Amino acid sequence: MMTPRWLPLLLLLSCGVSAQTDTNPPLVGTPNLSQDATDTTPASRAPWSASTLEAVQHWPLQHGGRVKPFDTFAGFIMLKVNGKRSLTVNQEKLGPVAWALDCMLYPEIARSYECIRVTNSEVLTNAGIDVSQRKRSARWSFDDLLPALDQIFETAGKISETKEASNWSLIERQTIQLAQNIRALEELFHAFDAARWTFPLTSVPELQAIYGTTPTTGFSPLIVGVTELEALANTDALLKLPEDRRTEVVNALQDLREQLVHQLQIARQGIAWFAPEQTSTQEDSPPAVWVRSDVILQNALVGSPVARQADALKQMEAMVAARDDRPLLQQQAVLVQEKLAELADLHGQNNRGSLEVFFYSIDFFYRALICFILAFIIACLSWLKPESILPSRGTWLMCLLGLILLTTGVTLRCIIQGRPPVTTLYETILFITACCVGTALVIESLDRRKIALTMATILGSIGCFLSMKYELKEAISA
Repeated sequence: MMTPRWLPLLLLLSCGVSAQTDTNPPLVGTPNLSQDATDTTPASRAPWSASTLEAVQHWPLQHGGRVKPFDTFAGFIMLKVNGKRSLTVNQEKLGPVAWALDCMLYPEIARSYECIRVTNSEVLTNAGIDVSQRKRSARWSFDDLLPALDQIFETAGKISETKEASNWSLIERQTIQLAQNIRALEELFHAFDAARWTFPLTSVPELQAIYGTTPTTGFSPLIVGVTELEALANTDALLKLPEDRRTEVVNALQDLREQLVHQLQIARQGIAWFAPEQTSTQEDSPPAVWVRSDVILQNALVGSPVARQADALKQMEAMVAARDDRPLLQQQAVLVQEKLAELADLHGQNNRGSLEVFFYSIDFFYRALICFILAFIIACLSWLKPESILPSRGTWLMCLLGLILLTTGVTLRCIIQGRPPVTTLYETILFITACCVGTALVIESLDRRKIALTMATILGSIGCFLSMKYELKEAISA
């Protein structure tokens, strides 16, 4: 008869750490992760190589109910927090992946990045921050807002608890949004906290016998030695120890438990990188629910198979440890991408990742907008010089190019999302815009008076502009 494993039960009963990770914790009202922020003095870091960024942007993860590459996840987090998908720091332009890597691997540096967009300074004034030296709409760093974080979260919590969303004032809505943006940024800062953490595995000789004298950081050493740790923590084994040794070992295990509880709580709010190892043979089975690093450890503690997940986690923790060694970090980033992809391929959930990275790298809809604006300008010139044929041809060319970009983007988005183009308002606007432009061009081909052609440029520009207003709302389902 198997001895029940003590550690997961103790963890679950003492701190309420749940193994369920298919839903994200509420952004408002959860413990403030900033209380555990590192105090390391900000320093510089070497630029990211193109190979490292390429590998990391293809890392698969599950968020918002679907599997997506890290490039998409980081892009929408950056758009939500920063208001755009780029940030210039010390004359270096950071894209979403580079910015997110800084946040995860160098949080002590990224905390000073002015990337938190606040559109109304009154929100910060209410939290006790002096805004006299800033514009009404400005970007702030995490360190700038740190003294007022408790007040911001407390205010946001009271608003969400006492009022319906439909009754929020503009300032209240912006306060909620600011709290959510800060929480999203904090989750990036603490995404690799457990990977950086050195657990007390050498405090007593009994633990040294299991883990050696120089164990690595993260959850991986615990997973490897879980069987021996169970044997050491067994009640019968503890009673066999001399009384002085027993007290010391129990104290060491208690210290280990407390640190595990702390890191598991933080890891629960991390990113779901790891697809399950078990596959379902039933045709009507629900989609696989990916897990975070805390669930891998808990599953290992209860004896569930986690070999592939643990291997992927080990490579990820090794990458974090090699953050200042760029060649080694690049190798580890590629290994992590391969391991995560292997897990995702077990469920056939990684076949569109490269297509999605390509889709967002081209930015079809922004390019279509540029084409329609240029077409409108050329159309205006054609009205000024009606006898010239070149402006008319230029307008046709730019309209057709914009329409091709628009329809290609909508089609690829439907393939990636696996849903029709009228599911959300964002996609519906783009789809209707493409239909309107196409219809106007057909009419112009039958009636050569340039009226429909001009309308095509106007409708294309307005539709693409209008869709940008709703892009942020796609951050969850994108």
